[in-house]
Amino acid sequence: MIRTWILLLGTMAAASAAFAQAPAAPAKQAAPKAAAPKAPASKPEEFRDCDICPPMVVVLPGSFDMGSPASEKGRSSNEGPVHKVDIAYRYAVGKHEVTFAEWDACVADGGCRQYKARDHGLGRGNKPVIDVTWIHAKAYTIWLSGKTGKEYRLLSEAEWEYAARAGTKTPYWWGPAANHEYSNYGKDKCCGSEVRGRDQWEMTAPVGSFPPNAFGIHDMLGNVWEWVEDCWQETYDVTPRDGAPTKDGNCNVRVMRGGAWSSMPVKLRVAHHDAYPPDDRGEFIGFRIARSMN
Repeated sequence: MIRTWILLLGTMAAASAAFAQAPAAPAKQAAPKAAAPKAPASKPEEFRDCDICPPMVVVLPGSFDMGSPASEKGRSSNEGPVHKVDIAYRYAVGKHEVTFAEWDACVADGGCRQYKARDHGLGRGNKPVIDVTWIHAKAYTIWLSGKTGKEYRLLSEAEWEYAARAGTKTPYWWGPAANHEYSNYGKDKCCGSEVRGRDQWEMTAPVGSFPPNAFGIHDMLGNVWEWVEDCWQETYDVTPRDGAPTKDGNCNVRVMRGGAWSSMPVKLRVAHHDAYPPDDRGEFIGFRIARSMN
């Protein structure tokens, strides 16, 4: 009996030693994370013309391909044909969408048609102004131009897309797919808002809550739709190639860009555009301004 136990213990010890010498199973590697968008090569030039003026970012001259290729998922025929646009001048663009604080300052100073924009309970202060028409947006630029002696205006569609792409060619400036880490937008399928990742707001987010693109500009995609200067054209066949706005299309509607807090990813794409009557407004409509640098 004792001999049997000694043999058994020896066998167990040998098995244990063999197990210890066996190579370990390879560790399971985590899936690689998506590459983060590249940071600006240098700090963008910024300025503010007055204490109550929006902060502006200077955009340098350059060329880009405007519109979306036929292969882009979710694209519409009105996003083509893809065409080269040469912007041979500097201009400044709002670092973020115009806020309620900036709008209210205009009204308090006697401007903006004395229109007290409603916030629909979403908050004021550093939230983007909403419930403003294209006409109201133009009124803000007129007031700001008079106050500063500078030429403030709305962006053209081409200027907007050039600034939004910031040197990229993907459907979104950060990459090929929508991502709540970079923008405040809605559900993947209709309809309504969604809270996920960095996007912790059911509706509008405070401006600058998400990382800027490579030009140093925040919130070009999502948060609120942004009025631009252009009249609507069904295609880009006859639109300007120099950054100027389209003025000979259907001017009964004006173009909006960028999508909003309630938008599906397909409407968040850089190339997507839509159009509404210039007197339309809502809790998902705001605007961003430009300043000529002549």
